[in-house]
Amino acid sequence: MMTDPKTNPDTDSEPLDEQVLTDEVVEQVSGIDKTVDATGNDTEAMAPADIESHLASDACDEDSRRCIEQLMQEVIEASESRQRALADFKNFQRRSTEHEQRMTRIASAEAYRSVLPVLDQLRLALDQDSTGASGEQILAGVRIAGDELEKVLSDHGIDRIEPQSGDEFDPIHHEAMMNVESTGVDSGRIVEVLQAGFVFGEHVLRPAKVTIAT
Repeated sequence: MMTDPKTNPDTDSEPLDEQVLTDEVVEQVSGIDKTVDATGNDTEAMAPADIESHLASDACDEDSRRCIEQLMQEVIEASESRQRALADFKNFQRRSTEHEQRMTRIASAEAYRSVLPVLDQLRLALDQDSTGASGEQILAGVRIAGDELEKVLSDHGIDRIEPQSGDEFDPIHHEAMMNVESTGVDSGRIVEVLQAGFVFGEHVLRPAKVTIAT
């Protein structure tokens, strides 16, 4: 007896059509080019119509019929399990992708939110009345905004790459912009940092731009 079509409420799987499963089983059996009989000789596989005809004929006794029907039922159940497993896996992939996208949006929103105070501080410095505020006051406001931005970057795991004069040149974290003569620094070592770099964990966001002693 064939099982009733079922749906999986946890995975929203589509109902499994028994006739389709039965046809698939017959096709799988008939799709084998050759099989081996009890004597070990190769024989041509039976076509689906031949299988159905054999089951309905008098040549197929009751025990053989029950055996074949039982095997086909087991294959159908295995096909059902396979289809449900595939549906579960597809839904798992979909949920994983949606979760990853949601977490990415949350992380991005948090990063953007942390930058807003820096923008506010910078705007305060720039919106000062130029006739009543000195250049030093405006510069101090911009400096405060810069310090705040660096603190935000540090809180998010982004650190500066700023080697000292005389440090060994590291091609992963440093970028040599030019070679200069220097009496106080050994050849091949860093003379001056032209621009600081930044690193996020093991990922170099930007190498520090440096000059190298000749």
